Amino acid sequence: MTPATLFRDIRALPASKQLTLLALPLAFLIISILMRLNAGPFWLWSNLDPDYWYLIDSLNMVNGDWPKHIAHPGTTLQWYGALLIKGLHPFSSAEDINRIVLSNPEHYLSLIGRGLIGLNTLALIVVGMVGYLVFHDMTAALLLQMGPFLSKLIFKWTLHVSPEPLLVTTVIALAIVTLLALREGQLEKNRNPYAIAFGIVAGFGMVTKVTSAGLYLLPVFLLWNLRSLALYAVVSLFAIVVFSLPAVGAYGEIIDRLTMISTASGFHGDGARTFIDISAYPKQLIRVSSRPIFFVVLLVGLGLVVTAYRKCRREAQPFSATGRALAGLCLAYVGQAMLVAKHPAGHYMIPALTTSALGLALIYQLSKELVVPNGDGLKRLRMGFTLLLLILIGAQANSLLGLNKQFSQRTAYAAAIDEKPYVNCARIYFWPASHPLYALFMGSLNTGHSFDAALKALHPDKSVMFYSNDGKLHGMKGLHQPETLPFNYPCVYARGERPDGSLKVLEDAFASYPIKDHCQLGDEVAFTWGIKCKAED
Repeated sequence: MTPATLFRDIRALPASKQLTLLALPLAFLIISILMRLNAGPFWLWSNLDPDYWYLIDSLNMVNGDWPKHIAHPGTTLQWYGALLIKGLHPFSSAEDINRIVLSNPEHYLSLIGRGLIGLNTLALIVVGMVGYLVFHDMTAALLLQMGPFLSKLIFKWTLHVSPEPLLVTTVIALAIVTLLALREGQLEKNRNPYAIAFGIVAGFGMVTKVTSAGLYLLPVFLLWNLRSLALYAVVSLFAIVVFSLPAVGAYGEIIDRLTMISTASGFHGDGARTFIDISAYPKQLIRVSSRPIFFVVLLVGLGLVVTAYRKCRREAQPFSATGRALAGLCLAYVGQAMLVAKHPAGHYMIPALTTSALGLALIYQLSKELVVPNGDGLKRLRMGFTLLLLILIGAQANSLLGLNKQFSQRTAYAAAIDEKPYVNCARIYFWPASHPLYALFMGSLNTGHSFDAALKALHPDKSVMFYSNDGKLHGMKGLHQPETLPFNYPCVYARGERPDGSLKVLEDAFASYPIKDHCQLGDEVAFTWGIKCKAED
């Protein structure tokens, strides 16, 4: 099926069907825009990581430099941001663009974020339309559009400028290609073109975030011959190279980083030099697999695949493409869980959680294939899955209301912080603090101190400082010696969300101040020396 044919078939759908299939994508768009506003500025302590990192690296690309934050590696997001920024200022010099963006980073983060929301809205429209064309069932099509709604973790991360929104787009694209392959005769006639399409999606996804690699086992049983699987692997590798070309100068660092992470048992390359920690791995595997939507789809999917396969064997019938797709999804789930369990971070499971929408639709469709056509069983099945869809919509609507409330509270707490009493103090921000300059500094720090000179010129205030996990006290103009501050400032004010033992360096340096105090400021805590700390009213 060519894109033109697909577009023609979608346009041929009755207007009532098209409007129904626009409902969830439009809900996603509207809710995302409203919640993004309520989530507050990107410099908020809960928002700045890794959004500012990616903005600064997009700016690096505009300047013809390689990205510096390459842990994921995240290259697709970086060049997307660079294209958007340069597209807005096509005739401006790199120096002018640097000044414009660094003077108003929130504006450009908002534009990049809205673009990602728009991209996922479009992807949801397409997957719903394609799902209806393939399954001829509105419930199945609407289940396919539930991906971003199935967990508030997914929805929360779609509002960031990070690889996660692009991963949601990627797995929806993976679902679209899978659905098209399910149309009668498609794989038999076009197996190699589908292998190429799957490979392009997989390559894009792995360059976006390599921790999504397990999901790209999904097409294995659909393609299921050596030539097509080899083609899929080759195209995936080729796509990885193509999509990562804007970071070609950082290939050495990317490979070193991935090698370090893969050969260490802890997070971010820490821990013993072994692939996994055998003692902790089983618990971590259970932990990453514990979200209800994940293990329900996996267990029900596996049971249904086994049942359908045995039925086909008894009746000497070929195993259906739907069954093979569901088997591939279960394999991908296992692969993703095993991969993420090495470094068990919840948001690394977002690709699998989002793909649960495809899993539910495949479970529904394969169940229909197992019951008597046009019988009471089929009617009950349709009613059951329609009820499931309504329950999911209701439950997740309530969950998103809770998330929105959390966003609003965090934003209100940050807005209520009053630093006027400390205007004459040295002001220090530690990880993570809600402050525009702290977000810019951390973006620069985590991209190899990019644009230090530009930031120094734009923000010359020497009294604003940043305490980082390297144990040093930074300023926009360079390092400060903590022990000199009592001689230069009548007081010191330090604020952040996660105080830890490293702050003892500051305590020792400021012991000469006659007053030492601290107070809670919403989500953050403030420490003061030489002045009383004023808590929120």
